[in-house]
Amino acid sequence: MRLVFCGTNSGGGGCPAVYETDRGTVVVQGWKIDRQDEAYEDARHLAENEELVEVPRELLERFAPRSAPDPSELVKGEAFSALFRDFAYTARRLETRTHYDIENERESFDQFLAGGQIDDLHWFEPWLETMRSQTGQGRTVSRVRVVPPELTDYLRFELFLARENAAAGEDIRYLDRKTASLAGLPDKDFWLFDSHTLAVLHFTPEAQLLGAEIITDPAVVVEHARWLDAAFQHAVAYEEFVKEHPPR
Repeated sequence: MRLVFCGTNSGGGGCPAVYETDRGTVVVQGWKIDRQDEAYEDARHLAENEELVEVPRELLERFAPRSAPDPSELVKGEAFSALFRDFAYTARRLETRTHYDIENERESFDQFLAGGQIDDLHWFEPWLETMRSQTGQGRTVSRVRVVPPELTDYLRFELFLARENAAAGEDIRYLDRKTASLAGLPDKDFWLFDSHTLAVLHFTPEAQLLGAEIITDPAVVVEHARWLDAAFQHAVAYEEFVKEHPPR
């Protein structure tokens, strides 16, 4: 079983916390209850392989995983692209995965892995043109990439391409996974537009983008904005990170 961190209200990234599992269940990390406590008299049908833990009510109210959205409800294609043309002030992202399977990148990725010249970045140009247009009008596009100590091949490929992002006006920063964990950041990808429209990204098990779940609930948006603030506070600028981690 593997866990995906959902959140904590400890303030330090530790206990108590809530996780989702890869088998459709939820794990709660809390304080052990002494076996001599009267709570064990009140517990119903507690089996030998079960345990009681104590957590604040607020933890479950804020971080209990929600049911996955129906795929038909996800924003994708042109509607997803429009999010990056229509925002007024800021577009900020938390990026946590170590690999993304993007069809139009595959040829360039293979060339990168082979150590040769990447022949053509035409597939990248629409995104770069949108970035040049938005940042040229004074809007901010920024992202924090949470990375492990040893970069995966794909993360090295992204780092290689980041010079193009930066030249187009994007502010890209890098954050080591240990610091992200201590800061209580979730293990999920999302964009936040103008601090009021949240786009949580959903992927297939093979790391292909299914689409974005759009959320405007103020409480949820504020929590994700807080995570972004923490991420940007601790992250290192691309220009500094690439000096210590050359992609090739």
